[in-house]
Amino acid sequence: MNDSKGTEKKKEKGKPRRLRSLVGFYLPPVLPFLIFLAAWWGVSLIGIPKYILPSPGEVLQELINPKWRWVPQILTTTQEVMGGFILAVLVGVLLGLLVSWNETLNRTLMPIILFFNSMPKVAAAPLILVWFGFGVLPNIVMSFVISFFPVLLNTARGVSEVPYEMIELALTFNTPKWKRFVMIRVPYALPYIMTGVKLASIMAVTGAIVGEFIASEKGLAALIMQAQSYLETGAMVGALLWISVMAMVLFGLINLAEHFLMPWAKIKETD
Repeated sequence: MNDSKGTEKKKEKGKPRRLRSLVGFYLPPVLPFLIFLAAWWGVSLIGIPKYILPSPGEVLQELINPKWRWVPQILTTTQEVMGGFILAVLVGVLLGLLVSWNETLNRTLMPIILFFNSMPKVAAAPLILVWFGFGVLPNIVMSFVISFFPVLLNTARGVSEVPYEMIELALTFNTPKWKRFVMIRVPYALPYIMTGVKLASIMAVTGAIVGEFIASEKGLAALIMQAQSYLETGAMVGALLWISVMAMVLFGLINLAEHFLMPWAKIKETD
């Protein structure tokens, strides 16, 4: 009986600790959003016209307004973002590994890649429309063009940052170059690659939105332009919120993938 009572007391003491732990974990990232919403709601009460600054409630009303056909617009932008992002990751990683494999390839390919990357992407958008026409495809291309370079650059940097002692140890065992590359350089470059992928996730959203602003009849940016013509600021703000949520969800999925690919990177020292 005494043992069972002691166990129940330990459980009761453990519940507040778990609750404090959960609050301590989730409150810091949520608190800034709560403060932002409170400040936004407070400012909207001082008599600012809603076509300049709508309240959170008015934005919520627009978000459930069937007039704007939110689901097709969100799906269109999501398709453009994911298409450009996946293409950027595949091409960026492959090119990064390629230019890292051989110094001659590096000197041959990097100048032309830098040349094209230095071009202003927004200025090139009309040309992309001429080449690929209207619709989803040119926006995917725009998303890819804006977001692939960080993946390439971080991949190439990560492969080249392997400590020489590791390569020297492999050389003492006469390890072939391809095996050193696959077994040592690529795994060591994973943190760099994931950093480039995270940057690309944000830039892919930006690229898709830029493409829609140039010329598009569907998507969240097209909705913003349509709402602007009617001074429907609530719908414009709602579309911006959806774009931000889209970027955050994609970034969160990459963090989750990073946790499974590199579990050792999540181990932190404690004092």
